[in-house]
Amino acid sequence: MNYNKKNILGINFMILAMLSLSINDITYKYFTYDFPVWEAIFFRALSGSIISIFLVYKSGISSIKTKKPIRHFVRATSAVGCVVLYIYGIKFLPLSENIAISHSAPIIAALLAVPLLSEKLGIHRMSAILIGFIGVLIIVKPGTDLFHLKSLIPIGSAIFMAIGYLATRSIMSTDSSTSIVFYYSFALLFTSIIFFPADFIFPKNLDLLLALSLGLMGSAGHYFISLAAKNADVAITSPFEYSSFIFVGIMGYIFFSEIPTQSVIIGSIFIIFSGIYIAYRERKLESI
Repeated sequence: MNYNKKNILGINFMILAMLSLSINDITYKYFTYDFPVWEAIFFRALSGSIISIFLVYKSGISSIKTKKPIRHFVRATSAVGCVVLYIYGIKFLPLSENIAISHSAPIIAALLAVPLLSEKLGIHRMSAILIGFIGVLIIVKPGTDLFHLKSLIPIGSAIFMAIGYLATRSIMSTDSSTSIVFYYSFALLFTSIIFFPADFIFPKNLDLLLALSLGLMGSAGHYFISLAAKNADVAITSPFEYSSFIFVGIMGYIFFSEIPTQSVIIGSIFIIFSGIYIAYRERKLESI
């Protein structure tokens, strides 16, 4: 397969990934209207753990052997924090606001890479980080009457996501993607059992199918992301990661009559520009 065809394939996989994860967001929003948040997390973890066991069965037990257990622990716990806060954000905030702020994770990761990975920031990436944070401030509106504490939930999710991203970068050089999915899935499952809701309501019929689909669609999204990374460079696929804004915007309007505010739209533009430029600069620095 030639270079251009692989790029197109990578782009298509990234769009499929964002569609899968956007459908998951809509399902979380619907499910948490009538069920506790930790119940949604439990079903996400349960179905995800079943899928991870299947992956281990297909890949062999050696696929979960690791040379970096501490980094797996950091990655798994940060991913758990990311998912928990992200779902709380979906419950309490408009979908477009939650996803826009959460997409600041690559910007935060670029900043955290300086103290954690001893990377250096040039004027280009520093400017892009600043633009991204301006976008977050436009959405959150701190210091105004429009600010509310719930807007900090997706910021917390983005920080955990950024830490998980950096941990994943250091793990992927030696360990398999199956091991990453496996340890994360069971970390989330154990956490959801610890915080198992006292007001658990067993879902029936369609609600049960939707609950079990949370892990399926979430795993499908991350699987498509890995396929996108295998077929095309991150600088090629990363702009299409923001197609989730379109999917969530359309589905949020159809199912919940949500319309993004002007501040969310403007802030999202800043965040998207920042994220794409950071990915471009990282690719350029790696090629030097």
